[in-house]
Amino acid sequence: SSPHVHSVSYGNDENQQSSRQYMLTCNIAFMKAGVGGKSILFASGDQGVCGREGCGIFTTHFHPGFPAASPYVTSVGGTNFATKNVIGNETAWKGSGGGFSNTFGIPSWQADAVAAYKSDCPNCPPAKAWNNTGRGFPDIAALGGDVNTYCIVMEGSFSGVDGTSAATPVTAAVF
Repeated sequence: SSPHVHSVSYGNDENQQSSRQYMLTCNIAFMKAGVGGKSILFASGDQGVCGREGCGIFTTHFHPGFPAASPYVTSVGGTNFATKNVIGNETAWKGSGGGFSNTFGIPSWQADAVAAYKSDCPNCPPAKAWNNTGRGFPDIAALGGDVNTYCIVMEGSFSGVDGTSAATPVTAAVF
């Protein structure tokens, strides 16, 4: 049988998908996996709220990612260590993908948390830049920033890696 937890480092902006129907079809597959006892974790992306399309000089609208914004997966964002060479306090990582979906509404299980966030957000960007009724993501976050990267061995040499594509498999391993 296949593993119960799957880590996926793939995504594009919702606008870059072939259609809304394609995303809904993917959601059906994600739901089937969930009913079958599978958890699918998706990296939220490394372009911040601007997504792969970017925000341009004048930010007019953010670009949420898919499948990370799907309500039927667990989206993993990235944190950063607060201090170079210190494994300690973490902060939000500005490169972590996230925001509010333009396709999927706020799920009932998220409504209270999203409302609390929005009610106490003195540093929120202008409301015109994001969808006030969209599902918020990422769901969770793990180390993904570049202050202190993960150390790996690749082709016999040590190397540092970062990003939500590093945070997601670590989170899947914890699960």
